[in-house]
Amino acid sequence: MQMRDRPALPRHLLDELDPVYDGVCAADPEVAASTALDLVERTAALTSAVQRRSNWLAYINSLVNEMGDACPEDIEVRMLACIARTALSAHQTSAGLAAAEHALGRAVETLDRATEILIRAARLPYLAHKAPIDASRDMRLMDTAWQLLAAGPPSDAVRLSWVHAEMLLARVAYHGSTGDLALLRSELAEIGRLSLPRDNGLTFIAYASHATLAQLWLRSKQADRAAVSLQDAATICEGELAWAEAANLRAAQAAIWMQALDFHAAVAAAQVAMAAARRAGVPSAQLDPWLGMPYDLSQCRDAAAGVAAMAEAVLAAQDLGDAMAFQVASLAMAAFYLADDRAFEALDALSEAREVAKSLHDPDVALILNSVAEALLEHLGVFKP
Repeated sequence: MQMRDRPALPRHLLDELDPVYDGVCAADPEVAASTALDLVERTAALTSAVQRRSNWLAYINSLVNEMGDACPEDIEVRMLACIARTALSAHQTSAGLAAAEHALGRAVETLDRATEILIRAARLPYLAHKAPIDASRDMRLMDTAWQLLAAGPPSDAVRLSWVHAEMLLARVAYHGSTGDLALLRSELAEIGRLSLPRDNGLTFIAYASHATLAQLWLRSKQADRAAVSLQDAATICEGELAWAEAANLRAAQAAIWMQALDFHAAVAAAQVAMAAARRAGVPSAQLDPWLGMPYDLSQCRDAAAGVAAMAEAVLAAQDLGDAMAFQVASLAMAAFYLADDRAFEALDALSEAREVAKSLHDPDVALILNSVAEALLEHLGVFKP
């Protein structure tokens, strides 16, 4: 098959290319495919980039077909890994995990350590909360693959730095799921010390790092610092039009404003969250492993739906015994009630959550919910001290 039989790349994809990726149009399909895979691997794994990643993957697939039996195994394996990562970014979790399993088998079979690490790193955050045994195994095997890769012959230094960054991010998500805040903090610090090329890959690393920092500050009961990290992460997402991620971040902000007793700001944050959710355009809900809270608003279209989503999150947090997630979900639920002009239902929800919180291991949660309920009563003019 000749180059002229390749599908033409959309002009907008070529127009936005950094010169370092000029090889995507090379006459040699192997060079073109390898360069395009470099690009996809470092395209932000946010919901807003799914279509762009998919367009490039379709082009890479045509190059693989062009090469036929002469296609190098590493290109095939990298393509499979990128397909899995893209499916996960698109909220197609089951399909993404199945694709990751297939890609992983090929990576292990071909001794492609770098791609093996990228695959395990991509799926680890999604296993961490739902399949802790599988996640723990992946952590060990990912670390082993990294040791073998580092001890092996020299490889592409730029790609190796990105593999290292993705591995550290996956470890951060895992430590968040296990509640090991000390390790979470140290891994985040190590990410901060990395020297990485300034391309689109930094966007996702910055988003995930800020969202994880927000989780760290929340769980360390430093709401003011959490608010800063949430704002930083939300600014990145909104700049990238990643509305599904932005909606969840803004909901956590609404919870912090409720805790600060600024009910007008809480309602505004809840409204911004709903506006983002209406623009999300993803097929299903998928918990954000970086924020570490058991909710996803991407399927919600109004404040009433936000209330329902947060009510489910309250129950999920209670089942998990996650006191901070329970606090965030309870306060955010109250904010969505207020945004839906159901202030007295917000009070009822806070009162009920306060009673349930007494059974949690953290007594501060019940105290915070009680103080918010009392301040809301005063705000509504029902109670004057």
